[in-house]
Amino acid sequence: MKRVLAFLVVLSCLATVPTASAATSISGTVTVENGTAEGAQVTVVPATQTLQRAGESAQTTVQGSSFSVDVADAPRYVVRVRYDGTTHYEVLQNATQTRIDLGGTVRGRVVDDSGDPLSGVSVEVVDDGGFVVTTAETGADGTLTVGPVESTETYQLRATVDGVPYRRTVTANESVTVTARPPTSNASGLRVASETQPAYVLQVVPPKNASGVPSVVQTVTLRNTADRPFVGSVTLPIPANASPYAGMVDNREADYRRTDAGVRLDVTAPANGTVRVGTAYDLSGQTLTTTLHRDTPSLTVVVQGYDSNAVDHSSNLRVGDAPVALLVSDGPVEAGESIRLDLEGARSEQATAASVDRSAAGNADTAAASTVSAESNDIPSFPGVTILGAVGGMVVVGLVGYRLAPDDA
Repeated sequence: MKRVLAFLVVLSCLATVPTASAATSISGTVTVENGTAEGAQVTVVPATQTLQRAGESAQTTVQGSSFSVDVADAPRYVVRVRYDGTTHYEVLQNATQTRIDLGGTVRGRVVDDSGDPLSGVSVEVVDDGGFVVTTAETGADGTLTVGPVESTETYQLRATVDGVPYRRTVTANESVTVTARPPTSNASGLRVASETQPAYVLQVVPPKNASGVPSVVQTVTLRNTADRPFVGSVTLPIPANASPYAGMVDNREADYRRTDAGVRLDVTAPANGTVRVGTAYDLSGQTLTTTLHRDTPSLTVVVQGYDSNAVDHSSNLRVGDAPVALLVSDGPVEAGESIRLDLEGARSEQATAASVDRSAAGNADTAAASTVSAESNDIPSFPGVTILGAVGGMVVVGLVGYRLAPDDA
């Protein structure tokens, strides 16, 4: 039976948020140009710094133009206002009040490569925080109008034509044209996203016990620099003696193929957009050696459960300064350049003792939650978001709305 791993839901640097014993009053105003927000539904969700839910949500409605509701104390608060078919979000930090002014409209037109209008195209309107405001379809003339929206906000129109994504940015009270150019399968336009930190991550997953071998979860954020969407395959490098067992595209489990060059995944990326790809694989020993396929502005190797100072590594890596045990590249890493680390004897004393205790006790539940599951045919959820959030203090904002969505959604 194939062995698969169950990963840490949250790395040890992200402690579980305790139940709050105090409450905070969150208030605000919602104004609508030439109208009123009376009765609009408001939901407030307490959240962690990385926008994970940190307590029960609370709901209220706008009375006149204002609202107020009590929720558990938290580092951040996500305020959601539903009004007239649109949904608006504000994320509060070091603040308990907000103001949402709905006085704008966004307009778009979707055309093909010849300039002919495309009707019936589904278009998401997404705010600059990554939250979906609404979804609309283009009319017979290829146009759509969405409002009211926040007059000072910048939005993105995300159209899907024949399963291919197209995006354009638009500010309130402006209009843009989305041109559905035929996609390309040429992967030369894909670059490791220099603006995303960390963009290239290797997460070493410690073994179940001292005699076992580790596994690795590898995630890479790629930007499509072409003027048209990319639809094709990319290959992630893995050690020659590694055994892959999972693939991921944009934080969802995906089919993969093992090739001589690594792990191949089918991906789609909009023009000037990004896609996050990843793979998970078992090592056959305590050494990890891999050669990069693309120039990488920076690379992070998380070695949680190990003493990073005791890990023997290639000269292009150094010990990182972070709460998590990690190694980072000493500058950019070029395509064709290799990184290496030897984990032999580098397990931290605490991690080794915990592994032995779990093995001796035979506590399968504890083992699964902290390192390795028993044999199973079920592939666990891909942990790319958790790893990136723990290492870089970031999350994929497109998933934040889903994670924080209250039960009534």
